[in-house]
Amino acid sequence: MRDEVRRLLDGEVGGDEARALLERLPPAERREAEALLRIAGAAARLEPPAPSPDFAARAMARVRARPPPRRSLWTWLRSPRVTPLGALAGAFAGVLLALGAVASLGRAPAPRAPAVVAQLDLHAPLARSVAVAGDFNGWRPEATPLLRGEGGVWTVRVPLVPGRRYQYMFLVDGAWVSDPSAAATAEDGFGGRNAVLEL
Repeated sequence: MRDEVRRLLDGEVGGDEARALLERLPPAERREAEALLRIAGAAARLEPPAPSPDFAARAMARVRARPPPRRSLWTWLRSPRVTPLGALAGAFAGVLLALGAVASLGRAPAPRAPAVVAQLDLHAPLARSVAVAGDFNGWRPEATPLLRGEGGVWTVRVPLVPGRRYQYMFLVDGAWVSDPSAAATAEDGFGGRNAVLEL
């Protein structure tokens, strides 16, 4: 029954159906529903109040008094506002960059020491994989694998800069092994010894 009263008050039911609905209600609920219908009818006849004559002027004064919203960098990148002075500064910066690029092209590159190719060998006939890690490849064994040759000798050729001292270790089937043929060794800080190669 409450749902029917709601439909009556919302204006979804009218005419004979509304009268029949009111007659089915108990007397107290009927009086309450009739009073609510009178209030709803009176409210529907009311006109909305007109704004005061100076409403628009007061509203615009409040809008102008507020500081403008700050634009985020993301907003500026999506829709930049370029002033004539900003465009001139951007063009000037572009010219400076172009002049710098042209000047750097005219300069001779700094002389570099020619690379020396060092060959590293390890006799490991039973090994399945051998790699070398050192300060020349960031101690990354996957960067420098060795190739198996005749008689179980694993070999790799590594380009190195002369005049430097390099430390390295072999990784044989997952185990670190120092080069037995290295002329010198140095402590690795973990209780082992790195092979040393001086060029």
